[in-house]
Amino acid sequence: MSSQSSDISFLEQQKENIQPLSSGRPASKLAATFKNSSRSVLQFKEQLKREREENELAISQIDELDDPLQAFVDYINWTHNRYPQGSNSESGLLNLLERCTSSFRDVAHYKNDPRYLKVWLEYTNYSDSPRDIFVYLAKKEIGNQLALYYEEFANYLEVNGKYNDASEIYGLGIASQARPLVRLERSYNNFKQRQEANNRSISTTNASSSSRSGLALKRGTDTIDHVPSGSSSRSKKPKMEVFREKDQDQSILQSIFYGESDGHELGSIRSRIKENVVNAKQWAGEVLRQKPLERESSSSSSRIQVYRDTENIVHPTIIPQAVQSIELDDNGLAYTLIKNPGKKPERVFFNMELLFVDNEEISVVEMLARSRKKTKEIEATVASTPRTPQISRTTRGPKAQEILIDDNGTFTIPLKDDDDLSLPINQNRSRSPTITMYSQMANHEVINMFNDASRGLNSDDEEEKTECENTTTTNFDGFVTETIQVNINTQPEAAAALEPVATPPTDKENDLQSSPFIEQPSFGSMKGQQIINPVDSQLRNTLLNRLSIPLSVYPGFFEDVTKKIARLRSFKDITDVTTKSIGKGSVSSIIDFLGEEIFCLRHELGRGGFGYVYLIESGSTGALKALKVESPSSKWEYYILHQIHRRLLGRSHDSKALIIQPEAIFFFKDESYMIMDYCAQGTILDVVNLFKNNSNSSVDEVLCIHLTIELLKAVEMLHSIGILHGDLKADNCMVRFEPLDSGDELSEKYHRDGRNGWSKKSITMIDFGRAIDLTLFEENVSFKCDWVTASQDCPQMNENKPWSFEADYYGLASIIHAILFGSYIKIRKYNGNEIKLENSLRRYWQQDLWLPLFDLLLNPYLDKSTNTETSDKRPLLSDLKSHRHKFEMWLEEHSKSKNLKKIVLDVERDLNITNKKRIN
Repeated sequence: MSSQSSDISFLEQQKENIQPLSSGRPASKLAATFKNSSRSVLQFKEQLKREREENELAISQIDELDDPLQAFVDYINWTHNRYPQGSNSESGLLNLLERCTSSFRDVAHYKNDPRYLKVWLEYTNYSDSPRDIFVYLAKKEIGNQLALYYEEFANYLEVNGKYNDASEIYGLGIASQARPLVRLERSYNNFKQRQEANNRSISTTNASSSSRSGLALKRGTDTIDHVPSGSSSRSKKPKMEVFREKDQDQSILQSIFYGESDGHELGSIRSRIKENVVNAKQWAGEVLRQKPLERESSSSSSRIQVYRDTENIVHPTIIPQAVQSIELDDNGLAYTLIKNPGKKPERVFFNMELLFVDNEEISVVEMLARSRKKTKEIEATVASTPRTPQISRTTRGPKAQEILIDDNGTFTIPLKDDDDLSLPINQNRSRSPTITMYSQMANHEVINMFNDASRGLNSDDEEEKTECENTTTTNFDGFVTETIQVNINTQPEAAAALEPVATPPTDKENDLQSSPFIEQPSFGSMKGQQIINPVDSQLRNTLLNRLSIPLSVYPGFFEDVTKKIARLRSFKDITDVTTKSIGKGSVSSIIDFLGEEIFCLRHELGRGGFGYVYLIESGSTGALKALKVESPSSKWEYYILHQIHRRLLGRSHDSKALIIQPEAIFFFKDESYMIMDYCAQGTILDVVNLFKNNSNSSVDEVLCIHLTIELLKAVEMLHSIGILHGDLKADNCMVRFEPLDSGDELSEKYHRDGRNGWSKKSITMIDFGRAIDLTLFEENVSFKCDWVTASQDCPQMNENKPWSFEADYYGLASIIHAILFGSYIKIRKYNGNEIKLENSLRRYWQQDLWLPLFDLLLNPYLDKSTNTETSDKRPLLSDLKSHRHKFEMWLEEHSKSKNLKKIVLDVERDLNITNKKRIN
């Protein structure tokens, strides 16, 4: 008893230094802390340092703990006992609470753990807006199954006079069956009893409302409802209206369910009050402002006059008249040079004079509308004039406005001449006939059209052929033709004066469309050569150098073969071997040599024999992209991807989305950097592992069928345009389960045409480093590889035999096998040449669908009657389509009963969670 009484008396002396906790504090530990600190300050600080290091060590190893939250809870309890005064610079309690809350806010296991919720509730004590934290917890579904959350939230609202909101929170918790429900219902009944008592008290104390109004103001009430008689409303100035957030005016349920999306994260308290904190700085050279003398202040007692604009102020135009000029760069492109006194001259790559018509400023949209209107008028004029001679000439420059295509396929571009194009035709403008320039590129294109027609690549796929034939496209990426306005009487003179002028091809392809026909059907050097190594670097360079449209004019292409980058090694050094994450804050993670944009490495997404793929973030927009780094440098994949999307012009967006979209490539002497769209949801292999980890099973067959349909679509499309992927496998196929547009909902029944949201649930193929452009070779050419083969490569590769489409068909079979069986494909040969799966299909699977498909993919050119391979190896487009239609027919009939919608949405949710952890 004497020891306890001494502890109590000692704590009585230190009570000003103890911050109370809702859970209470052990008196014995508090007394021991104060006694130790009073005896030897240095020893006590050393002891605190050792204990803190032990706690920090435990926090750093939470990935290996069964219950990582408990390490934080123990650390917080230690801080409470060792620093009873609460949060300060020594205790670091606030920082510790923020570390704990941010570490587990997306961990589903802890969202309704009472320990984790209590950490959040303590954190609210240090916030200047606890309401925002409670709303944030509701949106994150943290504590939504615990009665403690609703009780604390309602108590906070009740104290602040938000009684209706408090009642709604109690009702929400009871409707959610928060545990323990009996205690929550009791708390709600007590709240209603307090409200009834308050109402009775208010009704019986109206006479003293004026005196109580002062207390109401002190508690934070906005206004005084009762004004004593005889008092003048003019005696007090109106108070300044305090700014209120938009969410503050909403009911609490509206803020939770209809407020801003929960995609944003709650910043630290320091970051949210930074406007109220003045940063510390050195006093060297600072001037301490003194209070002015009485005679000085008396002379300046007049009020400050509010500044007002003069009535006749002249607003400056966008282009200063005396300091701007239109210039041409080295490539002949126009830009506006703006010179401001005392500032560096600024280049604006736009002819800003086009924005001023009759001394009036117009918008860019209006300028484009006027230009298109004039284009149609010019087309009508050209159609009504006699046929004019064609003169070969190419040009580029600021005057090239817009491309026109007449019925005969002739390209013209209207030029801005001395007349004002902004005026209507009947106002001071006369329309004159045109002379149309004709380039050698057009002649080459026409010849290729005839060559391509004989190839008949789409003969086995009438649907794809019809789509391409209905598209009006051209192949004039390298040159721009010019239409020159001339007078009829001066046509002969103009024709005689103009001579063919060669101009470098433009690097602007965004305004042009390319042809779906094959760009270069054959090369003389390839004739007679039946077996080719498709990855030979010398061969690839030869093919790229012989392109009729060089890579240098492709959009986003940058080349500097004199410059060495040597950054891949440093990227590897800063990548964590286990997590594949990039060390934040490292100088090596900053990429500032890819054009004008600055990127930051975030995560390693994958690697191959020569290339690494990283997740990068734009420094200006924050957009996420994929970056493929190859050493030695290569531009082949960029060429292949660009060719694919050029040949898919006119197809639907869903068809194009089956193939990864390249954005730009930076080709240096030692390394190349290709920027692509970021596929955030992982690969098909990730889906297989997801099912294994969650339920220790293979992927549901109905989802296998859906993914198989999408894979068949992609392979059919590639082969129809003359492209072999060459490296099809499960980790080269990304899942693309995109969110639906607002108001749309995925239907229970699958639709093969993509209706009701199903076009958004597909795949995207990547990694075209081994791809082959068949249009660059003779028909029926075969290939042999020089790389080290693996079991996932087709049998022809492993047996060192020639191959072509077999590579993709076997790759497709291996992907389907991985999804269906959850393991890599294994095969056996029967009767010499026939290939079959080692694994047997399960009896409850759709064997009438799977067996014929595997037989086609594993034996695409096997003649069953003679058990020998055919020599004619054309793409089997009609066969693939026939099998795809059978799968689609079955899926439309059984998708609802097999719960395809639920399975797809569950997988989509899990993949998005994994991606969120990766980017955070």
